[in-house]
Amino acid sequence: MPTAYLVPHTHYDVAWAFSKEEYLKINETILEQALELMKAPEFKFCLEQAFLLKEMEKRNPSLFKGIKKMIKAGRLEIVDGQYLMADTMLPNGEVLIRDILVGKRYCKEKLGVDVPVAWAADSFGMNAQLPQIYKKAGYQWLAFRRGARTDITESEFLWKGLDGTTILAHWFPLGYRAGLNIDQWEQSLAKLKKYACTPNILMPCGSGSMPPQPEILPAVKKWNRHNPAVKMKIATPGEFFQALESCDKKPGVIEGELYDDELVAVFPQVCSSRAWIVQNARECEELLTTAEEFATIAWLLGAKYPTDDFREAWEKALLIAFHDIITGCGVDKIYEEVREVFASLKGKLNQLLSESLIYIAERINTGGEGTAVFNPLPWPTRNWVESAKGGFIADAPPLGYKVHKPAPRQKKPSGGIKIKGNEIETPFFRLKVDDQSGIIEVDDRDGNRILSGNELVIEDEVGDLYYHRSRFYPELIKSESGEGIKYGNFKPKGFRIEKEGSRARIIFENEYYCLTWPYRLKERFPPIIYNYKTLDITKEVIIYADIPRLEFITRIDNKYPNIRLRVKFDTGIERKVYFRETQFGVIPEPTEFFIPGEGAKPSGIPNFLSWFDVSDGTRGVTFMNKGLPAAEKVGTATYITLLRGVYGLSADGVAGPLVPTPDALELRPYTFEYAVQPHDGDWRQAEMYKQALEFNHRPIATQANASGELPAELSFIKLSPHNLILSALKKAEDSDAVILRFFETTGETTRAEVELFKDIKRLTMVDLLEREEGELPFEGNRFSLEVKPFEIVTLKLEF
Repeated sequence: MPTAYLVPHTHYDVAWAFSKEEYLKINETILEQALELMKAPEFKFCLEQAFLLKEMEKRNPSLFKGIKKMIKAGRLEIVDGQYLMADTMLPNGEVLIRDILVGKRYCKEKLGVDVPVAWAADSFGMNAQLPQIYKKAGYQWLAFRRGARTDITESEFLWKGLDGTTILAHWFPLGYRAGLNIDQWEQSLAKLKKYACTPNILMPCGSGSMPPQPEILPAVKKWNRHNPAVKMKIATPGEFFQALESCDKKPGVIEGELYDDELVAVFPQVCSSRAWIVQNARECEELLTTAEEFATIAWLLGAKYPTDDFREAWEKALLIAFHDIITGCGVDKIYEEVREVFASLKGKLNQLLSESLIYIAERINTGGEGTAVFNPLPWPTRNWVESAKGGFIADAPPLGYKVHKPAPRQKKPSGGIKIKGNEIETPFFRLKVDDQSGIIEVDDRDGNRILSGNELVIEDEVGDLYYHRSRFYPELIKSESGEGIKYGNFKPKGFRIEKEGSRARIIFENEYYCLTWPYRLKERFPPIIYNYKTLDITKEVIIYADIPRLEFITRIDNKYPNIRLRVKFDTGIERKVYFRETQFGVIPEPTEFFIPGEGAKPSGIPNFLSWFDVSDGTRGVTFMNKGLPAAEKVGTATYITLLRGVYGLSADGVAGPLVPTPDALELRPYTFEYAVQPHDGDWRQAEMYKQALEFNHRPIATQANASGELPAELSFIKLSPHNLILSALKKAEDSDAVILRFFETTGETTRAEVELFKDIKRLTMVDLLEREEGELPFEGNRFSLEVKPFEIVTLKLEF
């Protein structure tokens, strides 16, 4: 007999349409009502997210005591168990791991439970490494709402991740509100039954911050009296999955990222609303992991480890990673606190990083005054570094430092940068810039065009925080090349090229006016009157003599409401697939998706993280960014969204309430940083994952003059080969051991070779919750182990 597992629940938003404090009050009331209903032995309920439980423990101890009692009685189940329900596509992989680590540790310590059900009720898609992350964090099952592709025809399946790990998953075909309307149970069950691969049917009965319904108990009894063909029981998600596993029929296997065509229409827009959030989140993610790395090294050298400071910093970072905060899709007032969190995080993390670097620098024998250049990456680097005495190209060993001495000025060799008019030549390419638009053209040394662009494109935007909409098509208002509506025009303001040792800077200043005169036949009659200035623009291009990377810093002071501002490049490469970084790996993405009745459309699939690559197998271009997650491929062109200004949370009342969001019009100054790097071969051959990390993780300079015991150059950790990427170096949660985490990023079985600056006493493999799984061999300060394709490796080292 089919059995419907009715699961009363509430989805907790820490902030979205209401503030954090308002949601805490709402959910405190909901939990009190749920506990009252659970006095009836038949009633059960499930809760998400440890942050809510932690707050209830502080705010209402008697309520928390009742929660613990119901958990022990088996009538209240904790699902998800993360600190907060992060978006699973935008934060980096280490953030997702810490979200689980902090949350599940709290649930174990305070409630005595190992949370078995991952419950992704509201994330905008599911990245391809989640099966591995979930399994290595102790989850047995997964239930999720968004991202089911068209090839998913059953609601239960084994989801196979990038590395081959599988987890038993259930997709909510009708969302998490399937059983919310009691009078529609019959219709809902008929639909759910079509998707279920066994006689067991999961029917979630709740919604976002929704009180439980007292009518559920009598309604279930009535159902079972009048519907003998389908038994209904009030249950927890764990009971459903246990019944699912007991069935003889085995579910099919679905591979790869769960990101469907519906999300293609939403995510590029929602993640480019309030662009400052992702920009600041990226900066804080990098600062947090880098500060943790060097604090761990300083601790191994004798410093005190700032445990409480890092715990507080991670909890703030996890608040930012919440799915309705990092995506910018909430009401204006919730982002006042987000700005305060960013300011607090950056101040504290820069302080912690500085203190650690100074502590290490004071233990170096510098042989007099010098600049200690610290490399946060586990391979040797040669990169630009800013110091108190100016910038320079510096060498630094793997995750270590090198003391650079002041040197007399030397004549630059002829192989460096050559500037002639508007043209710049380096050992890697020739670049020409248009002094009227700032648009660049880049050729290789043989004169073949490899790239053009850095062209600003202004487009009409009348959508909301979720969807892009335009009043006309084509939606172009104006581009720097002159296309678009005739009335407006860009007005060049300044152009210069500055040489700074081993690099050159092109600085182009521009303005945009909505109305000019004459506005017809502009080729014959250039504008002489400019009215209604809405954009002040400074575009800076940085070219290095030693690095084949072009960097862009674009500053915008925006006074133009309801626009989408993008930057356009043309690579001359047209492909149906490109490659992008995902959490703990790299995946292929289509450049088009198919809409029934409309044909193929440019996908607008976001880049999400820090880089993506377009190549034809013989040559390619890698695009890197600091917090610009939305990109679109149209033919040979690539568009990167800088900002999107909208005035409402929702334009139709479906995605959310019709609340004005004037702060989301983006009428503010912005600085955008991105880069491109042409290369031969494909992204693997050119190791572009490595180059992108070097763009985002620069060496750090500290002035030093000490007579310590450490040499003038030292590597604390060497990790090779280069397809192994460092994710975390930290003090262990429960001991004085060190946690080292890295992953394989090219999809190849690899022999990892690790060398440390201290001898090891004990080495163990641990899971993502730092629970030991087995000892590993080592010799002195070295060890090696085999790493599977896209595997995340976490080790505990005792010294």
